[in-house]
Amino acid sequence: MIKNRIFQLVFQTVYCVLAVMGALSGLGYFNADFNEDFYVYYTNLSNYICMGVMFVTLWQTIKKANKKQDGYCTTAPTFTFMCVILIMVTFLVYNILLADENTVLEYFTSMSNMLLHVILPIMFILNWTLFYKHDSLKWYHPLLCFVMPLIYVGFILIRAAVLKGATHTVLYPYFFLDAEALGWGGLIAWVGVLLLAFMAIGYLIFAFDRLSTIRKRQKKQ
Repeated sequence: MIKNRIFQLVFQTVYCVLAVMGALSGLGYFNADFNEDFYVYYTNLSNYICMGVMFVTLWQTIKKANKKQDGYCTTAPTFTFMCVILIMVTFLVYNILLADENTVLEYFTSMSNMLLHVILPIMFILNWTLFYKHDSLKWYHPLLCFVMPLIYVGFILIRAAVLKGATHTVLYPYFFLDAEALGWGGLIAWVGVLLLAFMAIGYLIFAFDRLSTIRKRQKKQ
Protein backbone atom coordinates (compact mmCIF):
# COMPACT_ATOMS: atom_id res chain seq x y z
CA MET A 1 0.00 0.00 0.00
CA ILE A 2 1.21 3.50 -0.84
CA LYS A 3 1.62 6.06 1.97
CA ASN A 4 3.23 8.82 -0.09
CA ARG A 5 0.96 11.89 0.12
CA ILE A 6 2.25 13.45 -3.11
CA PHE A 7 1.35 10.32 -5.07
CA GLN A 8 -2.07 10.25 -3.41
CA LEU A 9 -2.52 13.96 -4.09
CA VAL A 10 -1.77 13.65 -7.80
CA PHE A 11 -3.97 10.58 -8.25
CA GLN A 12 -6.93 12.04 -6.37
CA THR A 13 -6.64 15.41 -8.13
CA VAL A 14 -6.73 13.71 -11.53
CA TYR A 15 -9.80 11.75 -10.42
CA CYS A 16 -11.58 14.91 -9.24
CA VAL A 17 -10.87 16.77 -12.48
CA LEU A 18 -12.20 13.83 -14.50
CA ALA A 19 -15.15 13.57 -12.11
CA VAL A 20 -16.24 17.13 -12.89
CA MET A 21 -16.00 16.36 -16.61
CA GLY A 22 -17.93 13.11 -16.08
CA ALA A 23 -20.68 14.85 -14.11
CA LEU A 24 -21.05 17.55 -16.76
CA SER A 25 -21.07 15.03 -19.61
CA GLY A 26 -23.68 12.95 -17.78
CA LEU A 27 -25.89 16.06 -17.62
CA GLY A 28 -25.50 16.52 -21.37
CA TYR A 29 -23.39 19.69 -21.07
CA PHE A 30 -20.87 18.84 -23.78
CA ASN A 31 -23.44 17.96 -26.44
CA ALA A 32 -25.83 20.78 -25.45
CA ASP A 33 -28.58 18.27 -24.69
CA PHE A 34 -29.60 18.47 -21.04
CA ASN A 35 -30.69 15.10 -19.64
CA GLU A 36 -33.53 15.90 -17.26
CA ASP A 37 -33.66 12.29 -16.05
CA PHE A 38 -29.99 12.16 -15.04
CA TYR A 39 -30.87 11.57 -11.39
CA VAL A 40 -32.66 8.25 -11.98
CA TYR A 41 -29.65 6.38 -13.35
CA TYR A 42 -27.73 4.17 -10.96
CA THR A 43 -24.56 4.96 -12.91
CA ASN A 44 -24.88 8.67 -12.20
CA LEU A 45 -25.94 8.33 -8.57
CA SER A 46 -23.21 5.82 -7.70
CA ASN A 47 -20.61 8.03 -9.36
CA TYR A 48 -21.90 11.15 -7.58
CA ILE A 49 -21.55 9.41 -4.21
CA CYS A 50 -18.02 8.27 -5.04
CA MET A 51 -17.14 11.76 -6.28
CA GLY A 52 -18.28 13.23 -2.98
CA VAL A 53 -16.15 10.76 -1.05
CA MET A 54 -13.13 11.49 -3.24
CA PHE A 55 -13.40 15.27 -2.93
CA VAL A 56 -13.44 14.92 0.87
CA THR A 57 -10.52 12.49 0.65
CA LEU A 58 -8.55 14.92 -1.53
CA TRP A 59 -9.21 17.76 0.91
CA GLN A 60 -7.85 15.65 3.78
CA THR A 61 -4.88 14.55 1.69
CA ILE A 62 -4.02 18.20 0.93
CA LYS A 63 -4.10 19.07 4.64
CA LYS A 64 -1.84 16.15 5.55
CA ALA A 65 0.51 16.82 2.63
CA ASN A 66 0.92 20.41 3.85
CA LYS A 67 2.02 19.02 7.21
CA LYS A 68 4.39 16.66 5.39
CA GLN A 69 2.63 13.67 6.92
CA ASP A 70 2.76 10.49 4.89
CA GLY A 71 0.35 7.69 5.68
CA TYR A 72 -2.79 5.88 4.64
CA CYS A 73 -6.04 7.60 3.67
CA THR A 74 -8.51 7.51 6.54
CA THR A 75 -11.65 9.10 5.08
CA ALA A 76 -14.70 7.08 6.22
CA PRO A 77 -13.09 3.67 5.56
CA THR A 78 -16.24 1.58 5.99
CA PHE A 79 -18.39 3.87 3.84
CA THR A 80 -15.62 4.04 1.25
CA PHE A 81 -15.59 0.24 1.14
CA MET A 82 -19.35 0.29 0.55
CA CYS A 83 -18.81 2.78 -2.28
CA VAL A 84 -16.15 0.52 -3.81
CA ILE A 85 -18.75 -2.22 -4.15
CA LEU A 86 -21.37 0.28 -5.33
CA ILE A 87 -19.16 1.53 -8.16
CA MET A 88 -17.78 -1.90 -9.01
CA VAL A 89 -21.33 -3.07 -9.66
CA THR A 90 -21.79 -0.03 -11.93
CA PHE A 91 -18.72 -1.09 -13.87
CA LEU A 92 -19.65 -4.78 -14.10
CA VAL A 93 -23.41 -4.52 -14.74
CA TYR A 94 -22.99 -1.93 -17.47
CA ASN A 95 -20.15 -3.66 -19.26
CA ILE A 96 -21.71 -7.13 -18.98
CA LEU A 97 -25.45 -6.44 -19.39
CA LEU A 98 -25.90 -3.02 -20.97
CA ALA A 99 -22.87 -2.09 -23.06
CA ASP A 100 -24.15 -3.87 -26.17
CA GLU A 101 -26.87 -1.22 -26.45
CA ASN A 102 -24.13 0.95 -28.01
CA THR A 103 -21.96 0.31 -31.02
CA VAL A 104 -18.24 -0.17 -30.46
CA LEU A 105 -17.64 3.34 -31.81
CA GLU A 106 -20.24 4.85 -29.45
CA TYR A 107 -18.80 2.93 -26.51
CA PHE A 108 -15.27 4.29 -26.96
CA THR A 109 -16.08 7.80 -28.19
CA SER A 110 -18.73 8.75 -25.64
CA MET A 111 -17.09 10.85 -22.91
CA SER A 112 -19.81 10.15 -20.36
CA ASN A 113 -19.70 6.43 -21.10
CA MET A 114 -15.94 6.10 -20.75
CA LEU A 115 -15.68 8.31 -17.67
CA LEU A 116 -18.71 7.12 -15.70
CA HIS A 117 -18.65 3.44 -16.66
CA VAL A 118 -14.95 2.71 -16.98
CA ILE A 119 -12.30 5.26 -15.99
CA LEU A 120 -13.78 6.76 -12.81
CA PRO A 121 -14.96 3.42 -11.37
CA ILE A 122 -11.52 1.87 -11.91
CA MET A 123 -9.77 4.89 -10.40
CA PHE A 124 -12.04 4.89 -7.33
CA ILE A 125 -11.39 1.19 -6.75
CA LEU A 126 -7.64 1.75 -7.18
CA ASN A 127 -7.74 4.65 -4.70
CA TRP A 128 -9.14 2.34 -2.02
CA THR A 129 -6.83 -0.51 -3.00
CA LEU A 130 -3.63 1.53 -3.06
CA PHE A 131 -4.07 4.19 -0.40
CA TYR A 132 -6.22 2.72 2.37
CA LYS A 133 -5.00 0.53 5.21
CA HIS A 134 -6.46 -2.93 4.86
CA ASP A 135 -7.27 -5.67 7.33
CA SER A 136 -9.86 -3.59 9.19
CA LEU A 137 -13.15 -4.81 7.72
CA LYS A 138 -15.59 -6.87 9.76
CA TRP A 139 -17.37 -9.96 8.42
CA TYR A 140 -20.71 -8.14 8.29
CA HIS A 141 -19.50 -5.09 6.35
CA PRO A 142 -20.26 -6.64 2.92
CA LEU A 143 -23.88 -7.06 4.03
CA LEU A 144 -24.15 -3.30 4.63
CA CYS A 145 -23.76 -2.89 0.88
CA PHE A 146 -27.39 -3.97 0.45
CA VAL A 147 -28.59 -0.68 1.95
CA MET A 148 -27.88 1.77 -0.88
CA PRO A 149 -29.07 -0.50 -3.74
CA LEU A 150 -32.34 -1.25 -1.93
CA ILE A 151 -32.90 2.47 -1.32
CA TYR A 152 -32.30 3.05 -5.03
CA VAL A 153 -34.77 0.34 -6.08
CA GLY A 154 -37.37 1.73 -3.69
CA PHE A 155 -36.82 5.23 -5.07
CA ILE A 156 -37.27 4.07 -8.69
CA LEU A 157 -40.45 2.12 -7.94
CA ILE A 158 -42.05 4.91 -5.88
CA ARG A 159 -41.11 7.52 -8.50
CA ALA A 160 -42.54 5.33 -11.30
CA ALA A 161 -45.82 4.93 -9.39
CA VAL A 162 -46.09 8.68 -8.82
CA LEU A 163 -45.19 9.66 -12.41
CA LYS A 164 -46.98 6.80 -14.16
CA GLY A 165 -48.43 8.05 -17.43
CA ALA A 166 -46.10 11.04 -17.64
CA THR A 167 -44.68 11.69 -21.09
CA HIS A 168 -41.03 12.37 -21.92
CA THR A 169 -39.97 10.86 -18.60
CA VAL A 170 -37.88 7.75 -18.03
CA LEU A 171 -39.76 5.67 -15.47
CA TYR A 172 -37.53 2.60 -15.48
CA PRO A 173 -33.92 3.42 -16.41
CA TYR A 174 -32.97 -0.26 -16.71
CA PHE A 175 -34.87 -3.25 -18.07
CA PHE A 176 -34.35 -5.26 -14.88
CA LEU A 177 -36.26 -2.62 -12.87
CA ASP A 178 -39.27 -2.44 -15.19
CA ALA A 179 -41.99 -3.82 -12.95
CA GLU A 180 -44.62 -3.42 -15.67
CA ALA A 181 -42.72 -5.50 -18.23
CA LEU A 182 -41.24 -8.09 -15.87
CA GLY A 183 -44.04 -8.37 -13.34
CA TRP A 184 -43.31 -8.33 -9.63
CA GLY A 185 -41.96 -11.87 -9.74
CA GLY A 186 -39.48 -11.00 -12.45
CA LEU A 187 -38.48 -7.78 -10.72
CA ILE A 188 -37.87 -9.53 -7.41
CA ALA A 189 -35.84 -12.22 -9.18
CA TRP A 190 -33.61 -9.64 -10.87
CA VAL A 191 -33.17 -7.63 -7.68
CA GLY A 192 -32.31 -10.84 -5.84
CA VAL A 193 -29.68 -11.78 -8.42
CA LEU A 194 -28.13 -8.32 -8.27
CA LEU A 195 -28.09 -8.34 -4.46
CA LEU A 196 -26.31 -11.69 -4.57
CA ALA A 197 -23.82 -10.09 -6.95
CA PHE A 198 -23.32 -7.28 -4.44
CA MET A 199 -22.73 -9.79 -1.67
CA ALA A 200 -20.36 -11.93 -3.74
CA ILE A 201 -18.31 -8.91 -4.77
CA GLY A 202 -18.34 -7.63 -1.20
CA TYR A 203 -16.95 -10.86 0.23
CA LEU A 204 -14.35 -11.15 -2.53
CA ILE A 205 -13.11 -7.69 -1.62
CA PHE A 206 -13.34 -8.62 2.06
CA ALA A 207 -11.11 -11.63 1.34
CA PHE A 208 -8.62 -9.35 -0.44
CA ASP A 209 -8.70 -7.03 2.57
CA ARG A 210 -7.79 -9.96 4.82
CA LEU A 211 -4.82 -11.09 2.74
CA SER A 212 -2.40 -8.88 4.64
CA THR A 213 -3.39 -10.53 7.94
CA ILE A 214 -2.93 -14.00 6.49
CA ARG A 215 0.50 -13.08 5.17
CA LYS A 216 1.58 -11.62 8.53
CA ARG A 217 0.50 -14.79 10.32
CA GLN A 218 2.37 -16.94 7.82
CA LYS A 219 5.57 -14.92 8.36
CA LYS A 220 5.33 -15.38 12.13
CA GLN A 221 4.97 -19.16 11.83
